[in-house]
Amino acid sequence: MLQKEKNPICFQQSNDEFIKWLVQILGPVILGAKPSEILSFPSHDKTLNEKINKINHYFGNCKKISFKIFHFNHKSTKILFYKPVSLDGVLRDFKNAKFLKSIGYPKEYNLELYLNHMIEKIIQGTIPDEIGLFLGYPLKDVLGFMGHPSLKLTKVNGWRVYGDATLSDKTYDEFLKAKAQIKNLLTFCSMHKILSYA
Repeated sequence: MLQKEKNPICFQQSNDEFIKWLVQILGPVILGAKPSEILSFPSHDKTLNEKINKINHYFGNCKKISFKIFHFNHKSTKILFYKPVSLDGVLRDFKNAKFLKSIGYPKEYNLELYLNHMIEKIIQGTIPDEIGLFLGYPLKDVLGFMGHPSLKLTKVNGWRVYGDATLSDKTYDEFLKAKAQIKNLLTFCSMHKILSYA
């Protein structure tokens, strides 16, 4: 259930189509169902600077949603939007933390360090398999995608699901519900104070 905070934290009402699209895409992150989302904009996009300016304007002062902008192979600009509280919870999870440390993440956990470690891999030209954890996919699906022999592909439902699909289905349903909630908020609230929900 959505709960209002006493004070709205981000943007005022906006009819900008790009911002409306962005808020709808980021719905699961805004509502805390998903820890992060990564978007990619081609380098030849003539409106890229305008889009980045809008993101800075509307999201720059958010306390709940943060973002990092970086480049990938000179082909695209990527923006990782994340909810620090949610992402911190995912990365601190014992099994997730143990796995990330086993593949070279710092032994001492720090959200900023872990984000920068993952982003540095992308900047150097590789989309790391473990990005799935940052995006909220279950560890078993990340391990299965990486080729763990005991995890067989079960289905594709938003991402590649390996082994028992119960947790994956539940996670995917939460993402879909959050998208539907944001869509309703955009319809009835016209985006006014949407980011005061979480």
